[in-house]
Amino acid sequence: MPVVVGLCVLGGALASLQSRMNGELSHRLGEPVEAALWSFGSGLIVVTVLAAVMPRLRTGVRQVWAGVRLGRIRWYQCVGGMLGGFFVAVQSYAVPLVGIAVFTVAVVAGQVGNALVVDRLGIGPAGVQRVGVARVLAAALALVGVVISVSDRLVGAHLAVVAVVAALIAGGGGSVQAGINGRVNAVSREPLATTWINFGFGTAFLLALAAGRSLGGQFHLSQPHGIPWWAWWGGVCGVTFIAIAAWAVHHIGVLVYTLAALAGQLGSALVLDLLSPAARHLIGGPVVAGVAVTFAAAALGSVLALRRRAS
Repeated sequence: MPVVVGLCVLGGALASLQSRMNGELSHRLGEPVEAALWSFGSGLIVVTVLAAVMPRLRTGVRQVWAGVRLGRIRWYQCVGGMLGGFFVAVQSYAVPLVGIAVFTVAVVAGQVGNALVVDRLGIGPAGVQRVGVARVLAAALALVGVVISVSDRLVGAHLAVVAVVAALIAGGGGSVQAGINGRVNAVSREPLATTWINFGFGTAFLLALAAGRSLGGQFHLSQPHGIPWWAWWGGVCGVTFIAIAAWAVHHIGVLVYTLAALAGQLGSALVLDLLSPAARHLIGGPVVAGVAVTFAAAALGSVLALRRRAS
């Protein structure tokens, strides 16, 4: 059990590390979409290589396509990767502006809040779920965490506010993506197959976004100069923490995984910002307090979800 929990904390830390990598790449390239495209595209390459040597991964993908043809799953439930592509694009844009900690707080708040809508509409594999007062309070507490974390920079910092709102929306999209991924995974029965489909559609979305911006004269491929070697590995981090999540949930359950991953994600976000000379000044008392409140909200939401499933 301690080893599994430790890996979950590592998975959460990798999620924050991906934010650091993609934020650095975006800052150096001057183009968030290009940074996001590299991150998602390299992740797709990694999963495709795995598909070449793992027959069960290829079988899982074929089962999803067969499920679409037979009506066991709708085609639009397979395109959750587009939301993932949007998330990475927002990540690449927002992290250089507000830092990893504030970005992570906003994303978690968006996930907790929109999870209410996902359950109420029955987007996930469990179908329509009742939304109680306690879960609404958990979502409200998460939003309070966001407000606290940015309370010292709300005046005269329009770009920071835009970045936080975009992170909230991206986090909310993550809840939708998790719900429809659950349906895809029920058909594929192979988490890496679901991951491959996600990375494929996410990369396609980012390519279309880059093409549209290029036609409008807003996107140009950059010449990479002075980019640290570690900034190129965001896609590998993404594949790794998704694989850890898919494996760990079967061993320790959703609640323990969620809390361990959040501890790694929020804690490492603070550490990474403190270690970065460019982001260190963004960390103050409000950010630390916001991280604590957001973690409490996410923990409350996870406990309530576990009780609901047990009843």
